[in-house]
Amino acid sequence: MPVFSIIIPAYNNSRYLPECVHSLTSQEFRDIEIIIVDDASTDDTYLTALTLAEQDARVVVLRHERNAGTLAARATGIEAACGNYILLIDQDDALVPRALSSLLAISDAHPADIYHYGVRVEASTVAAQQAAADMASFLTPMPRHLYSHDILQAQFSDQGNFDWHVHHKMYRAALAKRAYAMATNERLLLSDDLYMCFILDSLAQSYYAIPESPWYIYHLGRGDTFGSKSTVQTLDRLAYWESEAFRHIQEFVHAHSRDIRRNDWDERIHDAGTRLIEHTMNEWKDTLSPNEQIDGLTCINRHWPPDMVCAEIYRYVRDHAYAYYTASDRQSEQAELNRNEAMRFFHMAQSIEKQHMRAIAKAHNRHYLQMKTIACQHLMDGGILRRQSRSKSATLAVSLRSLLSRFITH
Repeated sequence: MPVFSIIIPAYNNSRYLPECVHSLTSQEFRDIEIIIVDDASTDDTYLTALTLAEQDARVVVLRHERNAGTLAARATGIEAACGNYILLIDQDDALVPRALSSLLAISDAHPADIYHYGVRVEASTVAAQQAAADMASFLTPMPRHLYSHDILQAQFSDQGNFDWHVHHKMYRAALAKRAYAMATNERLLLSDDLYMCFILDSLAQSYYAIPESPWYIYHLGRGDTFGSKSTVQTLDRLAYWESEAFRHIQEFVHAHSRDIRRNDWDERIHDAGTRLIEHTMNEWKDTLSPNEQIDGLTCINRHWPPDMVCAEIYRYVRDHAYAYYTASDRQSEQAELNRNEAMRFFHMAQSIEKQHMRAIAKAHNRHYLQMKTIACQHLMDGGILRRQSRSKSATLAVSLRSLLSRFITH
């Protein structure tokens, strides 16, 4: 029985697969198995994988007859795995030398179900180079040891969360097998990592984040469309699949809340949903032109509840209104831009609220109420809502705080 089982889902990308596999077969620690799951590739990926297996007996190749997606490919590999620990690695990434020796030493010293190690980001495009530092920061874990319910609570919280990629984490095999066996059999794209992290965290009893451990080589921009401009159509696709991940999380909790006991399931579902819609809305804001945003918002509203969409729009109102309020020169071009953007987003949120007043009131969404309260306060502090008198502004501020405390909206 090998110590490590390393699963590589592969689909139509034979170019980088040998580099990935060689980073594993050349490791100093050799008691491993490498399971490549070809997800019905239409290029020479399967033949490349077979060649790699001929070169090293530790490489095993499995193949799907039909393309089923990364989630299913990983599940196939994990089901077949024989190791004590399971690692997941993408076909165009790699591990640094001695990574496995280091992980073994850590696992001996700090027994855990999930080990979270760091990333070395290697940018493949100009756009990726500009994002590499922020990406490395996001993917570098805060050294800590978490237990039981604290793991899920921490991962998707507003403060002190950690990234929801399943690669650059090592799992005790029993945990990974149980989690992937409980996952949906339906195809799930784009947010399958976050969905699986939710399940893994729900089952794990211990999590250890390893300090100073940039052992996973993450090739940002290699073989994908990173940095390309979104369209309304791609935004619609993103919104749909991220809403599907949220639906599957809710279904998982509904199916297993009796056998996985905790008293905060609603909060944990809400946190995961907030991270998903936050990503969708950031793509909407950052990659679509103002004219495209109108159509993009229509798409998002088809897939997501209006209270969750409004919460994110009020987040933008908050940020622009605060930037205007704290500007040293409110007559500057940048300050005026922030003022106009704050009001543009404010009117968008008001429009959605007007159309979906009852649904938003029924949702009792604390995050939405918090974002709205803070955003409106910043608008008044900066004098952007100029038609309010001072006394009326004060009344509105008190009213918003009252709304937040009572979990209702007007």
